[in-house]
Amino acid sequence: DGTTSSFHKELERKMKMVAQSAKEFTLDYDDDHPEEAEAESAREEEEYAEALSSIGLISPRLENAAVNPKADAYWKRPIDELQGYDTMWVSAINQQCIRNLYGVFMNYGVQFADNFDDWEDGNEGDKFRSIEDIASYKARKVFEVTGLPCVASRTSFEVEPIRPEDMDKTADADGGMGGAAAGGKKPKQGQKSPRVVTGYRFNDVGEHVDRIVQSLLPFSEPTRVTRFRSCVCYYDGEMELFEYAELDCDLYFSGSMRTFIPMSAAVNSMLASLKLALDLQFQKWLHAKVNDATGGGTYSEASIKLRDRVLKDAKVLPNDIIDVSSFMDACVDVDLMDRCGRELAGRFESAKPTKILTIATTGLVIAIPMAKYLQVPLVYARKQRSVVMADTFDANYNSKTIGEDQQLLVSQDHIDEDERVLIVDDFLSSGSSQKALLRIISEAGAEAVGVGVLLEKEYEAGRVSLSGFGVPVESVVRIASVKDGVIQLLEEDGYDKM
Repeated sequence: DGTTSSFHKELERKMKMVAQSAKEFTLDYDDDHPEEAEAESAREEEEYAEALSSIGLISPRLENAAVNPKADAYWKRPIDELQGYDTMWVSAINQQCIRNLYGVFMNYGVQFADNFDDWEDGNEGDKFRSIEDIASYKARKVFEVTGLPCVASRTSFEVEPIRPEDMDKTADADGGMGGAAAGGKKPKQGQKSPRVVTGYRFNDVGEHVDRIVQSLLPFSEPTRVTRFRSCVCYYDGEMELFEYAELDCDLYFSGSMRTFIPMSAAVNSMLASLKLALDLQFQKWLHAKVNDATGGGTYSEASIKLRDRVLKDAKVLPNDIIDVSSFMDACVDVDLMDRCGRELAGRFESAKPTKILTIATTGLVIAIPMAKYLQVPLVYARKQRSVVMADTFDANYNSKTIGEDQQLLVSQDHIDEDERVLIVDDFLSSGSSQKALLRIISEAGAEAVGVGVLLEKEYEAGRVSLSGFGVPVESVVRIASVKDGVIQLLEEDGYDKM
C-alpha cells in the first residue's frame, strides 16, 4: 500500500507539472498582463524541457535519421493526396498499436511518414521516469529530427501487492479444506515469498511483462489485479497535449498484448481533443471530391431532399424570380427546414459564431433551426423601422422581388463589437442583401464569419460579389439556370463523376 500510495502521489505531481506547461488549454493566465503571462509560460516550458534533458532514452533509427543526408527529403516528400491525406505527421508508439493509430487518423487526412518504436533506456534513471515524461521526451525528440508533428506514447504496467490480511484469509480457507492434513504441508498461501507478495510497477511494456505474469500466476489468485496505463502525447513545436487511458485486468488474462486496449482508448481521446484544437475534419477529401464533382454543392440527405423539392414544387415567374412559397415562404416544410438548418450549422460549427443575423421574414425559416443547432442567439434585420427601435445600424440594398433602394435596420443593442456574426438567408442572388448585412456588421465593429443560404442562384454571381469580403459562403442547393422557365440545378451535373 505504501508503494502504491507514493506512486500515485508522484503521478499527481507529474500531472500537475504537465498541466501547467500546457498553457494553450488553460484560461487562468492573466489577460491584463500578456507579456508577463508569456514570460511565465516560457519560463515554465524551459524548466520542463530542462527536466526532460536528463532522460537518456535513445532510438537507433532516429539517430540514424538525424545524420542521414537524405532524411530531410524523406520527411518533406509530397503528401499522398490521392489517398485523401492533406497533412504529414510522424509517430513513436508501440508497434502493435500502430495500425489503430493510422486507421483512426487516416479518416481525418493525417498521413504518418514513419514510426519510431525502437526506444531503449539510456541510463538507469529512465526506468523510474513517469510515462508522461517519457512520452513527451519521445515526441519532442522525433519532432526535433523530422520537423513533423509527432504522436508518441508510453504505457506502464502494475501488479497490485497482496495484502497480509488477504493472505491470512486465503490460508485459513486452504487450511479448512484439509490442505495441511492431506500431505502434512503448509498451506500454499503461507509459503509465499516477498517476490510474490510485493507489488510491481514498470514504466514500459514488453516481454518482461509476460515473464512477470507467468512467474506470478502459479502463486497468486487469478483475480489479482494488474493495471495498464497509457499516455499519448502530441507535440508540434507549439502545442503539447496529453491524453490517458487505463485498463484493470485480472492476472489470469494479463499480458503485454493487453496494451492495445488502453492505447486504443487514449488514441481516440487524443483524436477528440485534436479535432477541436486543430479543426480536423472527418473525410475532408470526400467532401472536396463531392464539391469538385458538383461545382460546390454538397451531397447530403438535406441537400437531396431540398433539391427534389425545388425540382418538384418550385416555379419560375417573370423576371426569372423563383417561387418557393409552397415549402419555404407562405407554407413552410418545417421538417425540411430543420434538416437543412442542421446541415448548414454543421458546416459553420468550426467558425464558432456567437450570433446569427438574417432578414425578416423569409430568412427566418432557415435561421431559426440553425440558431437552435449552433446554440446562439438570432437577430433579424427589419425592412421598416419599429416603434421599439431607437438607435439602429442601417444599410440599403436592391431587391428583384420588392424593388430598388430597400433599407435594412438592426437595433444597435443587438450586435456588440466582440460578436462573431454568421449571416443566414433563404436565397443568394446578386448578393445585394448579404452585402448590406455585412456593412451593418462592419459598422457595429463585429466580425462576419460566413454566409449560409438555402438556395444559391449560380447564374447571378452573388458568390463572386461577396468574394471581396473574405468570408466563406455555403449553400445547400445551387441553381445553375432557369432558362425557358426550367430550373436546372448545378448538383444535377457531376454526380456521375464521383
